[in-house]
Amino acid sequence: MNVTKLVISVDHCNVFSIELVFNIFQRKVFADNKLDVFILTLDVNGVKETAEHIKNCCFTNLNELIVTGDCHDAFLKADCLLLMTNLNLPDRKVLENVQNLEHVFKKAKSFDLLANPDARVVVMGPWSNTWLQIFAEVATRLRKCNFTGLSRHHCEVHELSDVYVWGKHFVDITEAKKKTKFEPRKYDSQCTVKTQNVVNLLTPNWIDNYFTPQFEAIKTATTYRHCVISAVCHHIIDWYRGTGDRTVCMTISVHQPGHINDGVFSSYPVVIGQSGQMSVRNIETDALHFIKLYRYLEIQQRERCLIRNYIKSMSESEVSSLGSSSLSCGSRGFNLRLTDLLPIL
Repeated sequence: MNVTKLVISVDHCNVFSIELVFNIFQRKVFADNKLDVFILTLDVNGVKETAEHIKNCCFTNLNELIVTGDCHDAFLKADCLLLMTNLNLPDRKVLENVQNLEHVFKKAKSFDLLANPDARVVVMGPWSNTWLQIFAEVATRLRKCNFTGLSRHHCEVHELSDVYVWGKHFVDITEAKKKTKFEPRKYDSQCTVKTQNVVNLLTPNWIDNYFTPQFEAIKTATTYRHCVISAVCHHIIDWYRGTGDRTVCMTISVHQPGHINDGVFSSYPVVIGQSGQMSVRNIETDALHFIKLYRYLEIQQRERCLIRNYIKSMSESEVSSLGSSSLSCGSRGFNLRLTDLLPIL
């Protein structure tokens, strides 16, 4: 019997982890493979109680469902890790320095040592590129092509801002704003700008009225959480089963020595064969977008240097537990602040 060991690590949101597990079974994301699912959480008792409801659903592809707070038990011989950074907006005070992400370094090394050598990692949420980069630099036993992230694109169209697109069709407007600019009145010297939350401007049936049939799936994505869960399920299905002729967006790392995007994680249009072979499509872009993309990738390269320098700055005992001592990119870069390296896309 083919059994896949799946680990879901969401420290901050018990509801998300339970709903993600339920959707993975309901949608048969891993086809008919039997699944051993380990939910890695800080609130073991709270999640266990809810997890019993999933066991009672009698999913045919559920082999075992275990809730644990022990990384060793969860990661041992794991085949796939779904890792959520944070469903909330990034807290810049928490993420000011790379030292604040030490738990990610430790998790990456633990997974590298314990998981199966062909294990895959999917990272979701804001700062996913940073977490993927940490995993890629620390988990050296795993192949770089086994790391992907859920694409999350920031859109600004006309008067709208803070609209995010997860995957291909899943739109998140939780934090979206509409800015209306008014011309100066007779005795005013400047224009006035009125900012409104987009959600408050919509009628209850806006999805039915304004979305075309190809966005049918979005009707179930009425909240930020459901939006991400739907996108995660489609991401995994595409990655494991292939996309056929379809082009999808995935956050991956490409190997292009001498190019600005070499070795850093960014979202690319890709086509995936049934065997798992991934082909990156060329990106057609105008000069302005090319400059923005170049700056973003330049920031990602600096961030990779910061991560490598942090690993190198550790003592010999810390290096052996967190990563390879052969990584280098200067000697002082680890004092840079991550907030100075925020992506612009």
